[in-house]
Amino acid sequence: MAIHTLHERAPAQTGEDGLSWRVYSTPEQLEEIAGAWDELLASSPCNRTFNSREWYMASSTRLDSWSPYVVAAFRGEKTICILALVIDSKDKTIKFAHHSRSDYNDAVSRTVAPNLLADLLSYALANAQDCRRMVLSRLRTDSLCAQAIPFLRIRSQFNCDWREIECYRRVCLPETFDSYLNSRSKTFREDIRRSFRDLAKNGLTLRELDPNTFPASSIPELLITLCVARHGDRCSFIQTPYMEAFPRNVLPPLFRKGYMRAFALLEGERVLGLDLCAVSPYGLATWNGGFVPEIKRYSPGTALFAFGIQQAIVSGLREFDFMQGPQAYKSNWTNNDYPMNELELSF
Repeated sequence: MAIHTLHERAPAQTGEDGLSWRVYSTPEQLEEIAGAWDELLASSPCNRTFNSREWYMASSTRLDSWSPYVVAAFRGEKTICILALVIDSKDKTIKFAHHSRSDYNDAVSRTVAPNLLADLLSYALANAQDCRRMVLSRLRTDSLCAQAIPFLRIRSQFNCDWREIECYRRVCLPETFDSYLNSRSKTFREDIRRSFRDLAKNGLTLRELDPNTFPASSIPELLITLCVARHGDRCSFIQTPYMEAFPRNVLPPLFRKGYMRAFALLEGERVLGLDLCAVSPYGLATWNGGFVPEIKRYSPGTALFAFGIQQAIVSGLREFDFMQGPQAYKSNWTNNDYPMNELELSF
């Protein structure tokens, strides 16, 4: 689907201290900011997967009513902050391009003062043609956007609402995997150990796929094949041509950059199970995966989650996130829940 736009580029606006703001909405304009986006993302506190340029470019075309609306802040010629949004012509609203369990959208910036991010959000709403409303969903309370709330609330030209919309489950990680296991019930930790033993007895191994040795181009087909094997016709990646194309467009570059980590269950070099995890500076979030039916008796899902948690701890990360969804099994793994929120600005 071609990228389209419902509006001309908004005029650049210059403020004090050499700050300026600008809108990017066409493919040519978005290419102008590609290098700065990649550079900022590499050192930003936001989730590297869901705020990547690749994820946005694929997600922003999901609905015909969406048009790209990326706003950026500059100090002189240096890009200091990017907000990757879309304008939805159907409801005249500015929003994030949420897609396929993509959460934790946020501003992309190394460090930005909350009042300056409030300025950027204000500029984005004021310069979106025919839009008088911005709704940014699934924001963590530690997001950059959340930090701008006090500065938005004091602006008389806007109505500002911040509300909790859902709770997610995660593991706040201890220093060792043994400490994590000891925090779980006896039955559950025995299930994990049993799964590891059964895999080893049958010559199966758990390993993280290395982008230096495993071809990134193979990841999408591997994911789709294993998802279909696990879920059959319910697999989301075979529902529409767009959904089938999405992993092929985004996963290879993100895997190569280390922004999507792949934990695999293998027989020799054949991958029988897969768990793909989105990467942030503070943790991993299990995103998608699957396994072949023939290994179901070994509890491959249990083994892959446990291995992912083990590798997150080894990497010095602070959390392993199970993201959205009320599935009961998550309570066995997690030790913390946290709110997800929504910011609405209107005038």
